[in-house]
Amino acid sequence: MCCRYYFSHRPEEDEASTILSLMERDYPGAYKLGEIFPGDTAAAVIGEEKRLRHVPAVFGFPGFKPNALILNARAETAADKPTFAESLRYRRVILPANGFFEWGRDENKTKYLFTLDGLRTLYLGGLYKLVEGKYRFVILTRPANDSMREVHDRMPVIVGARDVRPYLTDPAAAIELISAPAPMLHRTPADP
Repeated sequence: MCCRYYFSHRPEEDEASTILSLMERDYPGAYKLGEIFPGDTAAAVIGEEKRLRHVPAVFGFPGFKPNALILNARAETAADKPTFAESLRYRRVILPANGFFEWGRDENKTKYLFTLDGLRTLYLGGLYKLVEGKYRFVILTRPANDSMREVHDRMPVIVGARDVRPYLTDPAAAIELISAPAPMLHRTPADP
């Protein structure tokens, strides 16, 4: 679930433009745009001492087997899992995206792009940690709502634009936001 998402600059997008201009200023060429795959380095936003920082981060925590990656954490059990508990308390991350991909249950495994109606940027909630000097992240997932359930039984935690700062800097607010009702999503086939 939620193992690929899309983030790219479009001139008319104020939010994405701000994030990407800060990333380009501080980390030129150090992150990928377009479809983000596991293992890719992407634009990320973290909270440090009540300030927001834009950093490049690698998609996936190192797994328990060589070359394996952990990509997602279940929001409802993350606090109880040693791999995620400390990050949930102290190291939350926002991944800006234009949408995310999921594959249908049909025999053709149709690839769908999920977006928010009327918004060009959405914010995926996740967790991060430092591994060998690099930021690494996983995406938090939750049970799917009606807009997603036909395709998959889980969906990413989506944080509203005005809730990005509380999610990153206030642990109590983050727990409330993670369990808040998920927004309804718009689904379109991603491949012609």
